[in-house]
Amino acid sequence: MMNAPRIGAAATAARATSLLVALFMVACTPSALRPRRSPDGSLAPYAYSRLIPSVTWDFSGIGVQRKALGSDLWPCAWAADDQLYCAWGDGGGFDGDDDNVGRVSLGFARVSGFPDAQGTSTVSGRNVWGSPPFAENAATFGGKVGSIASVDGVLYATGGFWTAANSKDPVHASGRGPLDSIAWSTDFARSWQLAPQGSPLSSGSFLDDGSDSMSARHEQLLLYYMRHGDNRHLYLERISRKKLAENPADVRGLEFFAGTSRLTGTAHWSAREAEARSVFTDVNNVEGPSAVYDAGLGRFLLTVGHYSSGDDNDSSAGQVGLFEAPNPWGPWATIGYYENWGNLKAETTGDFLSLRIPSKWVGADGKTLWAVFSGLKSFDSFNMVRGVLNVSHH
Repeated sequence: MMNAPRIGAAATAARATSLLVALFMVACTPSALRPRRSPDGSLAPYAYSRLIPSVTWDFSGIGVQRKALGSDLWPCAWAADDQLYCAWGDGGGFDGDDDNVGRVSLGFARVSGFPDAQGTSTVSGRNVWGSPPFAENAATFGGKVGSIASVDGVLYATGGFWTAANSKDPVHASGRGPLDSIAWSTDFARSWQLAPQGSPLSSGSFLDDGSDSMSARHEQLLLYYMRHGDNRHLYLERISRKKLAENPADVRGLEFFAGTSRLTGTAHWSAREAEARSVFTDVNNVEGPSAVYDAGLGRFLLTVGHYSSGDDNDSSAGQVGLFEAPNPWGPWATIGYYENWGNLKAETTGDFLSLRIPSKWVGADGKTLWAVFSGLKSFDSFNMVRGVLNVSHH
């Protein structure tokens, strides 16, 4: 009996120690760290990254390297022929190089070469699908493409489309079309087929997973999307490459990210969209997400626009965040979160058209990258900006 108090005290001390260790581990996890304010005063939705605590952007060459005046959007995919294929909206693309010359509602261009910091860029573009003679092939429908992926030699594009069924002049109808669907090309954007009844694939953003999606996780193609009426969360769905190729117009077997195991961290997927769990949240709202796998660092990079007012007409190219994570679903950490990125807010307020990092333009070491963006006024064009990720050695 005399030993009982000492045993109880030891047990209590052990439990206290275990509790302190547990609290320490929780406090050190990225999800538990409090977000902190960016240099411009904005509050990022996630703690700043310990691996990549910042990024340095160089805007000095934007004017010199600007191309395709009058055309915007520019989602791109690194295809099997080692070229980038990018989509533009409402303009003449590279060959028209004007808002009205060779103007189409939707066009596709082949982009070759690499940008460089000296402004002597070898980047060149050629309109593959648009308005001849300012394109190699004539467009047959219109609309807006939000994302492109290259999978096993086939290009896939999701968006909202104009067709002969919903427009008298679909090739030139402005704005996003009413048909949410998927288009695909088996000949490097020279011709496109469109699923006429729409597609079960969400109108979201494909994960750019390298050349021709060669490093796709477990043979699955991933797509980030938002639910209708929910402007604060991103969700993630996947489809097998094989099933997508079998019938792009009637994709079966979609699965939705449904959280991770608390013990192992293993991702769970569900065939029911109602069970989907958000993978990214920002109370300042979410717009134009774009994700790429940085093979050099073994991390996933996500760019997302935001607009705290809740009115997306207040968004701009200057309101954007860059985040990193070890998995496509997180946990995310902030690299940069801006209210006036590149001093672009004044000229581009009215729309955010995504900041995209083509995997082809990410350096082998994963630290140096080039991004493509567009916006309003003079930024209604193909704009390239260089970023250097500042990687911690600790």
